[in-house]
Amino acid sequence: MRPVAAFILISILLASSVQARVLIVDPGDSSDAKTISAAVFKASPGDTIQIQPGRYPGAIIDRSLKIYGQEGVSIEGPLSINAPGCEIYDLKINTSRSDASLSLLSGDCQVIRCTISGEKAAVSSEGSNNTIANCSISSPAGIEIFAPDNRVLGCHIQGSGIGVRINQTSGCWVEDCTIAALQGVLIEDSDRNGVVNNTILTDGLGLVLTRSDGNVASGNNLSGAFVSGIDMLNSRFNDIAANKIEGGKVGISLRVTEHCNVTSNWCLGNERAGIYGNEASGLMLAENDLIENGNGILLSASADNIIRSNLASHNVYGISLRGSAKNLLQDNLMELNRYNLRIDDGDGADLSLQDYYDQDIDRSNTVDGRPIYYLVGKSGMNVPEDCAFLGLVSCRDISARNLTISNSSVGVLLVNSSGCRIQNSSIDLSEEGILLRASDDCIISDCRVRECNVGFDSRDSRGIQFVADHAQDCAAEGFRVDGSLNLLLLKCNSTASNSGISLHSSRLCRVQDCSAVRNAKEGLLLSLSHRCSLVGNQITSNDRGIALTGSNACTLESNFAISNQKDGISIEQLSDAEVTGNNATNNGQGIFVQSSKRSKISGNVLCNNSRYGLRMSTSTSCNITGNEICSNQIAGINLVDCTDNFLYHNIIRDNLIQNAADNGNNHWDAGAEAGGNYWSDHEVVGDPGSVPRTIPAQGQDLYPFQHPGGWG
Repeated sequence: MRPVAAFILISILLASSVQARVLIVDPGDSSDAKTISAAVFKASPGDTIQIQPGRYPGAIIDRSLKIYGQEGVSIEGPLSINAPGCEIYDLKINTSRSDASLSLLSGDCQVIRCTISGEKAAVSSEGSNNTIANCSISSPAGIEIFAPDNRVLGCHIQGSGIGVRINQTSGCWVEDCTIAALQGVLIEDSDRNGVVNNTILTDGLGLVLTRSDGNVASGNNLSGAFVSGIDMLNSRFNDIAANKIEGGKVGISLRVTEHCNVTSNWCLGNERAGIYGNEASGLMLAENDLIENGNGILLSASADNIIRSNLASHNVYGISLRGSAKNLLQDNLMELNRYNLRIDDGDGADLSLQDYYDQDIDRSNTVDGRPIYYLVGKSGMNVPEDCAFLGLVSCRDISARNLTISNSSVGVLLVNSSGCRIQNSSIDLSEEGILLRASDDCIISDCRVRECNVGFDSRDSRGIQFVADHAQDCAAEGFRVDGSLNLLLLKCNSTASNSGISLHSSRLCRVQDCSAVRNAKEGLLLSLSHRCSLVGNQITSNDRGIALTGSNACTLESNFAISNQKDGISIEQLSDAEVTGNNATNNGQGIFVQSSKRSKISGNVLCNNSRYGLRMSTSTSCNITGNEICSNQIAGINLVDCTDNFLYHNIIRDNLIQNAADNGNNHWDAGAEAGGNYWSDHEVVGDPGSVPRTIPAQGQDLYPFQHPGGWG
């Protein structure tokens, strides 16, 4: 026999004669060792250590062993595995130290059916390809993984902190686990990991991915009063699929996130949103069921995303695009939401107004079975009557009539459009009925809006006409005009809204032959709106009738402000108003003027008001002429701290307590030739007469008239 062959044969024979041993650990005298450490010292790689019931200190496992525990084994101190290929079964491990109760410092190890708790972390794995399966974990930090290809399978994990933490590694897998923790699974700075088929109960965050790419989360069930079920930040190329997420604030949160697929998830009863994206791009949101959330899908400051074949039902908002540009919507079904589709600029300021509304939304998207018409850059079209939502962006000469729209954020939306016409349409139960933004020369006529927040809204637009439109039961305003120029409201009506017709920061607008009835606040309000005309309007039974504040050079002519709770007409902090030929009767006050100057109040009927016909405060250089002021319950005219106003040729009669009072320095006549006023409580001969009429407090009408209208 050759020497080399003989050596090999001998080695085989010797190896076959060496068998793995089973070492018994028991405090009694009959065992191989009384402690785990002593057994490890005696053992060789491949041996098995069997631990009998009892309490044992921790140990360091520095060779490849199988370690089994009998029922009743308790290890009180950290167990450190510092050798590859170890197998740990059926141990109960606990430590009060800050170390992890079980530390896996080497790879290819298995931890099976163990019960592990600790003051800090239950399990820490720094070796690759370890498996932790069917274990019960309880500690502030359950399992911490710092090496690739670890698996956590079928474990029950409970703690006040993080259930499973995967940090700066890849290829790890968490599957079929039940996790109850403030953060269920945290993946940070880690790529290509999987979280699959787990049940996660949390009041904080269910699954968190931070700066992590190419991960998979599928088939998980997340519930509790969580902030986010799945929370993704600064991450890319992750797949979120077939998860059920219910009962928190946000189901799936995608923040500063790119190119992720969110598909076939079921998001139910989340307070703010089923799916939320902020500064997110390149997302695929497809085939998700979004039910009973605040928003089914909410994108904020997010662009270039695809939203396809989702069901949004029974949410407050079905799909919301807020400050988000250039998103594609296809085949989405929105039904039975309070507001189905919302598109606006949010709080955005970085893009132009048009950019926020530049979306690709085709007629495959439906609301309650009817198509959405969202037109960008179109002209010369007629919109079909089956429209469930109409958006016109940068359009020209589009016509729509006979539309019936309900439960929308905005029923009809016009942005940067001109020459469009909306006729004979009804919008109900929406946030805003018809909204125009930065649009020109459009006509809205014979339309009816009911139970919306705002009925008709024109913002930063020019030449808009509202003709014979009606708003009823609107929570904020029937008609709102803001930052607009040359707008006409003609023969419009607002009934039983919070405010009837409101103009803000607008110029050269005209409100004519309109009515505002039974509104909770103002019937007709102008705020910081200059050179506007209010003509022939019926403003009745509101809290205040017509109110102008900070609105200069406006004309109020031939309006009826009747039976309003407070003022029929109120003008405050303005100049150069002309208030002529109006009827302000049966109000709290007929006309109230405060902190105003150079205004003309003439030819008005101010009678039967429960307080004053005309009350003025801190106003100057106004002309009050030709008014009939009669049968008011306190006084006809009351001037408080006013100076240099001219009051003459007024009929002041039969006011209950006093006809007039003045504590300032004002002029109650226009000289001997023109004369002063007619007073029902002052006898005089001549038109004008020469017997002065004293005004209580101070002031005199030096040339009162004998007859009403004696100056004519």
